[in-house]
Amino acid sequence: MNLLIDIGNSRLKWANEQAGCGLSVTVVDYRQTGYLADLREIWRSLTVPEHLLVASVAESAVTAEVLDLANSLWPHTPTELPLAAAQAFGVTNAYQNPEKLGIDRWLALLAAHHYYPGSCCIVDCGTALTIDLINADGLHLGGLICPGLMVMKKALLANTAALEFERVAPQLMLADTTAAAIDNGVLAAGAGCIEAIVSRLEPTDHILLCGGDASLLAGQLNLNVQIDADLVFKGLSIVAAGKA
Repeated sequence: MNLLIDIGNSRLKWANEQAGCGLSVTVVDYRQTGYLADLREIWRSLTVPEHLLVASVAESAVTAEVLDLANSLWPHTPTELPLAAAQAFGVTNAYQNPEKLGIDRWLALLAAHHYYPGSCCIVDCGTALTIDLINADGLHLGGLICPGLMVMKKALLANTAALEFERVAPQLMLADTTAAAIDNGVLAAGAGCIEAIVSRLEPTDHILLCGGDASLLAGQLNLNVQIDADLVFKGLSIVAAGKA
């Protein structure tokens, strides 16, 4: 059994990968007090993994404490933190310094190329909103990074005096309260960003959405999109298996 771990900018997700079984993903918010103790209790009940693969874009301190926990529970389990490469598993990285491409974006590219024949536009709707393009031959054509929905909302509230933070159900429509106006405006900005960028790109065979806000944004796009929440895990699985 492989234990696959994806540490993002706010959430930690992990999945057990066993032969013949699908991925079962569990999510925790590592910004919550006591998350490590909770994680220890959950992980203690797991079968000792044969391999541990970790993809992290979090601060180094967060990554270190998760690795320390894993090592304390499974001291003999090999651990790998893959990095983006110039070329691997049929994918060629567009970056001049390949290792500078975020590992989450790289793994999503590997998964897209492996599981979705043809060209793909990958939109990760997380803390950051990233868009990457890969052609049918596995050539990464580059990407963009924009603020995600929550980052936009927090930036607006942090720089505007009289606005209060409140969660409402956003919709692409005019609002009659300030809270709804903020959320609807942020949603419009995110959806508009995606549509504006995709409209300027060469048409692709697949537009893949992942990340925490994928479902929310997918419902507001005038695009034919597919949601694949497990792209990063699928990429980790490819690395683990050494699939070419």
